[in-house]
Amino acid sequence: MGTVIENIAEASKAIGQVELGGHKLESAEASLLDVSQFSLDEHVAMQPAAIAYYGMLKKQAARKLAALEREFDRWQRKKYAEAKVLAAASAARASDVKVEDVKSRFIVENEAELEKWDKRLDKAQLEYDTLDMWYEAWRQKSFSIREHVSITEDERYNTEPSMGSGNPGSPPRGRAKSEQKALSSERMSRVRDIIRKRKEKESSQQA
Repeated sequence: MGTVIENIAEASKAIGQVELGGHKLESAEASLLDVSQFSLDEHVAMQPAAIAYYGMLKKQAARKLAALEREFDRWQRKKYAEAKVLAAASAARASDVKVEDVKSRFIVENEAELEKWDKRLDKAQLEYDTLDMWYEAWRQKSFSIREHVSITEDERYNTEPSMGSGNPGSPPRGRAKSEQKALSSERMSRVRDIIRKRKEKESSQQA
């Protein structure tokens, strides 16, 4: 079991450096999310690997953030206890020590370290948020690929000259083609809308 897990972990790391359709996942090219670019075969070939690779990176970032938060919590508890001792030592009586005094002492004594912790936590949070956004974009791309395939099939259906004729009860050929074209147009609009919204989201997050 352990060996299998290790092998999967190593394979997941290596995926980023493997060329899929002439592209490396570690390059994180925004164009790879656009199903209107490159061939459909290229997108289908790289999709499972991309989900595995970026999913692994997202999990790693989540674990890193969680570990850092636990480390900060332990450090904060220790320093708060030290601040409480200092506040009590400077007070005439232990009962005179207030929570606000301890908090103030904690901040004053650890101001520089607190700033460092804030930067470390902000960086870890940013890394997780970025990977989470990127991973979700690839998950949405799976939907876009399905829609793209469906549109391609509809267009192929529309070009078949025998469709809609010769079958009892089937709609007239002109009507069938008209309905299929309307359906294709609607699906294409949905795909384009998804791509447009995703690009707008990426642009707003990069601004």
